[in-house]
Amino acid sequence: MIGKHKLELDTPCLVIDKRKLMHNIETMQKFAAAKSKHVRPHAKTHKCVEICQLQLDAGSIGISITKPSEAYELAKAHIRHLLITSPIVTKHKLATLAKIIKLAPETMIVVDSEANLTQLNQLGSELNQRINLLVDIDAGIGRTGASFDTAFDLALSVHRHANTTLKGIQCYAGHFQHILDNEERKQASATLLTKAGKLKQNIESATGLVNLIQTGSGTGTYEIDSDIASVTEIQPGSYTVMDKEYFDIEYSTGHFQSAMTLLTSVISANHTTHVTVDAGTKALYKEATHPQIISHDGLNCDDLKYEWHYFGDEHGKVTGEHLPAVGEVIEMIVPHCDPTINLHDKFYVIEDDIVVDVWDIALRGKLA
Repeated sequence: MIGKHKLELDTPCLVIDKRKLMHNIETMQKFAAAKSKHVRPHAKTHKCVEICQLQLDAGSIGISITKPSEAYELAKAHIRHLLITSPIVTKHKLATLAKIIKLAPETMIVVDSEANLTQLNQLGSELNQRINLLVDIDAGIGRTGASFDTAFDLALSVHRHANTTLKGIQCYAGHFQHILDNEERKQASATLLTKAGKLKQNIESATGLVNLIQTGSGTGTYEIDSDIASVTEIQPGSYTVMDKEYFDIEYSTGHFQSAMTLLTSVISANHTTHVTVDAGTKALYKEATHPQIISHDGLNCDDLKYEWHYFGDEHGKVTGEHLPAVGEVIEMIVPHCDPTINLHDKFYVIEDDIVVDVWDIALRGKLA
């Protein structure tokens, strides 16, 4: 594949423009540094060891990841300073965590209950290794996290246990990331994270610990959250490649570029109303937001739309007044990058539209 033009690739496939990717990584790093914040980017978006390494090389303090199976793959690939951002409670996942800690003892894990804390303390005893913990706070989603009413006591328990080390708190407001209006998003996130910061200050006062971590924040709120004094690091993920949902929200300034696109080919054109392409829901995660076709803007075809309708697992439907012919390749920005990436095995990395590398999506399917 190396040396081919992107339009020669078999479709459907995911393409990453390396210059745009590096622009996004470096832009985020410079922004955070100017605000005296660390970046611990979330790899649940790209699921790729090579991109993790580029982020670390650019100055990231570590890597965030959701599942133990993902973290284990990264640890085996010598990616260090991991933060696992979801509680680990089952015996299978705790066994995986033990393997991770042996490879990367500095790994941090979140905890949101006394019962889980007991499990992690026991694991630390078995490993003869103190386990680094952040207290996860429910940001209002109702998904994971201790309530603000119970988080303080949980933090003190973490500090008192013999085999755990309290490193700070996590408060991630995923439900704020796609609020379209910047001012509304700013008010919601700033109110929440300021409250979390006061909790962190109370924990520091009660324990005598200093400089505890306050982490969270995504691509939708990184600008806002970096202005909050108590926040020490941010966890954006989608900024690396971007998607239509994030391009649709209002930022203070425009920072990031569409580094990742999906290529799909027209395979049937027997109707005047539409053509059929080879990317269905097995290649492109279905969202209310539609993909943005970007390949035909200069050919009076900016009216082309990818329509989900009923076309199914293997096929997509493209409508418009100036329909492409059989064999033409359509390039689009995907609606939601994370789950779309999880449908593919590889990224085809391009410079000036020529394939220069192929990267495995090594964490694809690592759901446990």
